[in-house]
Amino acid sequence: MALIEIDNLQVSFPQGHGHKIAVESVSFAVEAEETFSLIGASGCGKSTVLRVLAGLQREWRGQVRLFGQTIEPLQRFAGQLRRDVQMVFQDPYASLHPQHKIGRTLGEPLKIHGEKQIPTRVLEALQQVGLNAAIAERYPHQLSGGQRQRVAIARALLLRPKLLLLDEPTSALDMSVQAEILNLLNRLKREHGMTYLLVSHDGDVIAHMSERAALMESGHIVRHYNRADLRAGEHIRE
Repeated sequence: MALIEIDNLQVSFPQGHGHKIAVESVSFAVEAEETFSLIGASGCGKSTVLRVLAGLQREWRGQVRLFGQTIEPLQRFAGQLRRDVQMVFQDPYASLHPQHKIGRTLGEPLKIHGEKQIPTRVLEALQQVGLNAAIAERYPHQLSGGQRQRVAIARALLLRPKLLLLDEPTSALDMSVQAEILNLLNRLKREHGMTYLLVSHDGDVIAHMSERAALMESGHIVRHYNRADLRAGEHIRE
């Protein structure tokens, strides 16, 4: 079953006296428990697609369906949809409140959704991503980049989402930490049966993570790749 269905997605932003087109006529589908990736240079529109699916970019045209449910432009995600779709950003430091301890940051989404046993759930989430309980008492600036990204992943997993949107999740990390985070994401996907939509400009990351991928240029998808193409490095030779 297709968990994501996008048909003729278009996004533009005001610029001067007109509009800049960020995404133009993009269509693709992602199956449940698949990792599908969007690859392309900075500014090609791939992160904008992710923001539409996260409910963060609400002005768009076209057709979008998530979990068989039609999403409308300007719609705010709420209820089960808000739980089922979570996003991990490129810069974990920017997405963590600098004056809140990690335990508070992780506990807030659980509190908003009326969850019980919040301290226990927070510690379980930290354990899932390979962090010890002491991290809950630290502030973001006291953590390494890799630790902060693990916290960001833990926060995304707390509501047990079905779809995880990953926007360049390792590009700010050094190579050794990159591999740790990618392997962690693959393990969590297997354990929880999640679906990933990954955005990256790194061909090696795409090949390591994905069943299928699509190349974006100037707001368009210009080529699709299957697993065999990715293993052969076809996406890198473009």
